[in-house]
Formats: sequence, structure tokens, C-alpha cells
Amino acid sequence: MKNRDLKNIVSRLILIDIQDPHFLTQFPFAGYILFYKDIDHSPNGWRKLKEMNEYYADTFEKKFGVDIFRSVDQEGGVVFRFDYPDFPAVCSQSSINNENDAYLVAKFNGLILKYLGFNLNFSPVMDVNTNNENPIIGVRSFGNNNHKVSLFSKMYIHAYNDVNILCTGKHFPGHGDTNVDSHLDLPVSTLTDEHLYPFIFNKSILPSIMSAHVVYENVDNFPATMSKKVLDLYQPYDGLIFSDALNMKALKSFKWEDVILNSLYAGIDVLLIFGDDELKMRSIEFLADKAEKDLQFRELVFSKYQKINSFLKRLKKLENCESVLEELKRLRNWIFNDYEIPIIQKGNDNVFKNFFTSAVPTVFILSNNYIKLIGINEKIELLLGSFFNGKLDKINFIEILDPNEVDNVVGNMNFQSPLLVCYLVMDNSYQFFIDKLRSLNKEVFVFSFSNPFIKGDYVVNIGGFSEVHLFNFTKWLSKFWEGINRIKIV
Repeated sequence: MKNRDLKNIVSRLILIDIQDPHFLTQFPFAGYILFYKDIDHSPNGWRKLKEMNEYYADTFEKKFGVDIFRSVDQEGGVVFRFDYPDFPAVCSQSSINNENDAYLVAKFNGLILKYLGFNLNFSPVMDVNTNNENPIIGVRSFGNNNHKVSLFSKMYIHAYNDVNILCTGKHFPGHGDTNVDSHLDLPVSTLTDEHLYPFIFNKSILPSIMSAHVVYENVDNFPATMSKKVLDLYQPYDGLIFSDALNMKALKSFKWEDVILNSLYAGIDVLLIFGDDELKMRSIEFLADKAEKDLQFRELVFSKYQKINSFLKRLKKLENCESVLEELKRLRNWIFNDYEIPIIQKGNDNVFKNFFTSAVPTVFILSNNYIKLIGINEKIELLLGSFFNGKLDKINFIEILDPNEVDNVVGNMNFQSPLLVCYLVMDNSYQFFIDKLRSLNKEVFVFSFSNPFIKGDYVVNIGGFSEVHLFNFTKWLSKFWEGINRIKIV
């Protein structure tokens, strides 16, 4: 077999991000993934996004005679790649109260993705978040109860299957009991039936899974992505197995060629390789050379190649865009009028009423660059500015804090009392910050838009920061001030 033919075959086992659009069309890759940076967020952004996906679908069909995975991480909540204000970013997803709501939320998301030309969404998160200190799963999970996670994942899977979007359960076999972010380092955990259960429960309907870069020391010394012992726990399985992004720092101690080779041997079907196109090219050349010299490996590669092609042939386009739009309108109406996202209040109404009517607070928003980039800071600032009718002199944005930095930050503050802290990201720094302020006898009220695990009194958990969540927040505020119903979310 010619080396170019082998390169075409092994590249089919790789899904990439888009650095150079020209490079993407040089090989019949399994697909591509779009991130926030890749998407035009202007008013014409949806049209351009739809045209982009259609262009690559047509290009691959004409050049290689195959389809391509057009994918995105559109979980909702803190992980989303393009914003549509109608979609309730369920963050935490644990705020969903019933299975039917879970189905409709996922169907709404899936129809939007289908309309825009995507055919693969790396969702749902099926991790059981049993560790409240988990820095990477947390608000992305359906909760800490494995039965609830299993049932709500089931509804998400059914919804995506019904609109012909390939969905991916992640992060197999469970990332919920870790205390390390695998983007930054390699977590070590112990695998239990509790965390494996959602995947086993949904095995017959789940079309694909994504592996976790986690070492389960009671199973193997290698991370799950590179461990045949771990991935075999799900065999026999007819679905596709995607790796998580192989460039994540969890795998930094391994030689790159060992990472991609051992992942394929372990059972991974599609390698996610992001970043430098030179690394992608190096990977193609290495795998093609290995397949040329090793017949057994070549047969393994070819079986995965056929499996990927088979899955892509099942993903048909929804031809009738008008019917998709009609269903979207119906679901949008449901989301704004009937979908109840609970706001969890700690503290009695009188305390909040006195707070809102007696003083203008100093507002601190704990955030980070990513939340700022995707416009969440601005949304909350507009909401609060409207609520206090322009009386706020300043809203202070504070990036997530190292505990050792809290004393200096608080010491340099000029603030009045009471204080209002808006917490936008999942991180434990809020507790150090709030505890320090309260130790100085400051009256602190906390509005949490993304973290359902906020502890303490006078806390309001809104559950997310999409337009729907902010709309619900204004309704909650209306209990305390008649003029609040004049607020408009921009």
C-alpha cells in the first residue's frame, strides 16, 4: 500500500482543531472541532457558522468522497463555544428537576446544532460529581447522585439521537471524584461502581464515549485513555471511543508517539489532536510508517477506519430547515414560559428586602479571563446596573484568587457595607474571600451564577448566566423591589 494511502487512512483516525484551514483539507480527517475563538459572534455569526460547516461537508465529499465530523463542545453552562441567549445554560445541570425537562433542553440544543451544520456534540457529561472540591467537573455534572446522573444522561442521549446528532458521554469511566484538573496535571483516583454506573446504565443507547485522562490506581497505572484494562471495562461496545484532547498536560510525562500509539492499542478509535499543525503532521507520518511496517497494526488501523466511516454514514442531514426552525420556536417558547429553573435562596426574604432597599452595595465579581471573553461579566454588570438604577459607582472584577493573595486583595480595598459578591466561576477561592470579609465584620451577600456548592448564609444560587437564568433572576428580585420588572436583559 502506498504511503500516501496509509496517511489518508491514519488521518481518518484523527479529529483536529482548525489552525490553518488549508491544512484541514489536505487529509480526510475524522473531523474538526470549533472553539469560541473560531466562531464569529457578530449578528451574522450564525449564518457564517452554518456556511462554514456546509463548506467543509461539501469539500470533503468532493475531494475524498466521505463525510466529516463537524463537532463542538456545546454542553451548556461554563462549557459552550458559541452563545445563543435563548439556550438555558444549565450550570449546574443539577438544577434540572425532571427527566422531561432534560430531554427538551437537550433537544433544543441539538436542533440548533443540526440547523447550523454540526453532527457531533461532545456532551453529555456523565460524571458523578461526588467531590465538591472537583476543579474541572463540578457544575458540568447532573449532580452527585449516580441514579440521577444516569437518568438525566439517558434523556440527553435520547434527545440527541432523535435529532440525529452524534453525542458523546464523558469522561469514561468517571472523572467526578478527582481533585486535579486534567487540563493541568494527571489526576489519580479510585474507580468505583458508583462512577461507572451511568455509562453501564446507558450503554445500549450511547453512540460514543470520551475517555478520561485519569489514572485509576485500582485498575491500572496508566491513564484511562492509554489503558486497555480500563477501556476493556466497557467491552463489548459497538460505539465510537474518542480520546479527550491528547495535548492536555495530564499526559505531558509520556512521549508523544507513545501517547497516540498506546491510545489506539488501548481501544481509542478517534484521537483528538489540537494545537500545532506540525504535531498533527508528525502524528500522521508516525502512524503511517508504523502501519506500513507492522501488518497487525495496519489491520487495527483499518478496522477503526471502517468503523468511523460507518458511523458517519449514519448521520444524515435534516433536509427540512423550516421544520427545524418551527420546532426551535416551539421549544424557545417553552423555555421562557414553562421551564422552571429553581433559584435557591439561603436567608429569609426580610434580610434580602432590607439589603436591596436600604443601601447601594459595593459589588465584587469573582471571575476570570474566559468568563470575561465570552461576555458573562458584561451581562451581570448590565443587570446589576439596571437593578440599582445607575447608582453603582463601580463594579470590581476580581480574578479567581490564590488563598495566599486574599489578604493583600482585601487589604487594598476601599469598600462600603454591605458587600455584594457575584461568583461566576467554579473555584474554591470564593470561600477564602468571603471568610476574610466576614472576619472584618462586613455584611456579605453572595449571588452565585455558576456554582451550586456555595456554602454559608445569605447566598442565592441562580443556577446559570444565560438569558433565561437572568430573566428568572429578575423575577426573583421583583419580590424585593417593585421597579425591578422594568429591567431588560441585553
